[in-house]
Amino acid sequence: MMIRFLFSAVILATAATAGAAELVVNGGFEEAAAKAAGPAAWSGDPAVFSLDREVKRSGEASLRYENSDANRYRLAGQKVPLQPGRKYRVSAWVKTDGIAGQESGATICLEWQGPDGKWMGGSYPSGVKGTSDWRQVETITRLPKEAGSVNLACYVRKGMTGTAWFDDVEIERVVDPPMRTVLLSPKYRGRITSDGPKEASVRVRLDLTDYDVPIENLKLGWSLSSADGTRLAGNAGLAPSGTQEVATDLQIPLPALQPGRNDLAVQLLGPDQKVLQESHHPLDRIADDFHPTCTIDGHGRLLVEGKPFLPLGMYWSQINEDDLKTYADSKFNCLMPYGSPNVEQMDLAQRYGMKVIYSVKDFYAGTGHSPGFIKTEEDEKPNVLNRVERFRDHPALLAWYLNDELPQSYLPRLEAHQQWVSEADPNHPTWVVLYQFREVGAYINTFDVIGTDPYPIGRAPASEAALWTAETRRQVEGARPLWQVPQVHNWINYRKDDGKSADYRTPTYDEMRSMAWQCLCEGATGLVFYSWFDLNRNPDVPFDQQWGELKRIAAEIDRFAPILLSVDEPPAFALEVQGGTPDKPTDAPAWLHYVVRYHDGKAYVFAVNDGDGAGRVHFRIAAGADGEWGGAAARDLTDDRRTNLSDGVLAADFAPLSLHVYELTRAED
Repeated sequence: MMIRFLFSAVILATAATAGAAELVVNGGFEEAAAKAAGPAAWSGDPAVFSLDREVKRSGEASLRYENSDANRYRLAGQKVPLQPGRKYRVSAWVKTDGIAGQESGATICLEWQGPDGKWMGGSYPSGVKGTSDWRQVETITRLPKEAGSVNLACYVRKGMTGTAWFDDVEIERVVDPPMRTVLLSPKYRGRITSDGPKEASVRVRLDLTDYDVPIENLKLGWSLSSADGTRLAGNAGLAPSGTQEVATDLQIPLPALQPGRNDLAVQLLGPDQKVLQESHHPLDRIADDFHPTCTIDGHGRLLVEGKPFLPLGMYWSQINEDDLKTYADSKFNCLMPYGSPNVEQMDLAQRYGMKVIYSVKDFYAGTGHSPGFIKTEEDEKPNVLNRVERFRDHPALLAWYLNDELPQSYLPRLEAHQQWVSEADPNHPTWVVLYQFREVGAYINTFDVIGTDPYPIGRAPASEAALWTAETRRQVEGARPLWQVPQVHNWINYRKDDGKSADYRTPTYDEMRSMAWQCLCEGATGLVFYSWFDLNRNPDVPFDQQWGELKRIAAEIDRFAPILLSVDEPPAFALEVQGGTPDKPTDAPAWLHYVVRYHDGKAYVFAVNDGDGAGRVHFRIAAGADGEWGGAAARDLTDDRRTNLSDGVLAADFAPLSLHVYELTRAED
């Protein structure tokens, strides 16, 4: 999607980008403190931080960090006058000499407190370690509307030693476009066939946080143009919904389109009908004889050779035959190796019946794991295309892995990589994984399939798996499939020296199972667990034990995959879920997550407890079901046990982290 953005130039005089110097005092460290060895306006332990007039990137000085004690953790910071709800880019130039330790190195952070003064959140970009010349570290974040005071800090991550310098620290305001549009249908790459869809659907959200203009002064419009630029249809002067919180869905009838790329433009219009912002969505009328190897259908399902496929995989480091022999003795059907496979490894995966999600996620110049043959941004495109052209026809290929948690500052490059890969390979989707689960919407033009990776065990409750998945789906408006990344690792493998290491442990069988099903019940259509290589590193659970547990989980999901992926519509069937008692019902408990499917004439209810509570739940076949389900029989498939319905109500007790799968059969069946 392409965005043309004129809004700020037209009506936004008050929201111009604030100068960096206004937001950070003495960000170049030129001015010394009056009564200390450090820079003015910055607080920091003088045993660690000092002003250095010999080493600097610009000007006359820099901030020097020097620490030989891994147990000493200090920050140099200042309060910054940022406004709640606004978005900012924070950056600094960093130089290092022998920064060593488990963490990511010398960096910056922005943290905010609530009105009560308590820590509320922060943004923490990865840093620079080892010995390095000046490199820029930056992060882009939007402050919560509830944020109170905000602090900026230069520091080296906990548990690290060495010397670092900081210079040219800046904060600048970022103004987002006021209109965000998402193409809901057609769902995958704007593709249209002779079978449809017969209309396009676009969701429009207006966010005027950064603007001083009433929503009633704005209008929406759209226009559809053919591949040769001929205008086919359009409409202008449509009123958006009355509030920013409610989206406006545009339903756009599609005429018979000629093969090729058509353009759907959505406009935000000012009072004088002037176009303030315009977003473009390609609509590709594809040939009827084109049958992609792997594609996404209108329901968000992956189709492989035309058949629904639920990816069940794990992250790997490298493909090798010994591990494949073990892995293939399970219901897992794919893997995502960090080490981009060669032809022999792809052939090996094919021989063992495994699909491969192929990683080009490191093909960004300047990132920590960028290969040596990518030295500049100009090297990215030819190397990405070379890899795609080499492997796009390999039968083991399932999808392309384009990005692993890169920040929003990479968005232009991420969008370019998505465009290169999708144009070079029309037969396979792309997948991206982010930990920034509340920012996924900003990345929507960088992937075909999205995943987020909640790893709560040892740090937070297992229920975060559901929370992250639901928020991820909300961020993409349901317009992208979700392949989520459940945790199977022990955090101690990555955070040996932090203050929480005593709490770290490997997830139990019940936790792994519940987290996987939480993801599925909240809308995931694929799971790629992290990670295969951690099964041999988790110190508290033997490989054979945990692998056996994961095989059971994969087998259970695989058993129900045809039902989970079913798009059959149940006749006259609706389900109400309540807590409490039949006489005093309450809302469905927050710890319950469920999804209903209909398959081969039967209804199925998948319901999982996220661990935050327990109790009895009532599943009621809603009134108005034309009597077809009034005498339904129920069976709990998790333990193959028949269960009774009383007046159309199924009562079930849920222990923490438990799963129930109910099969409902109409009396006539």
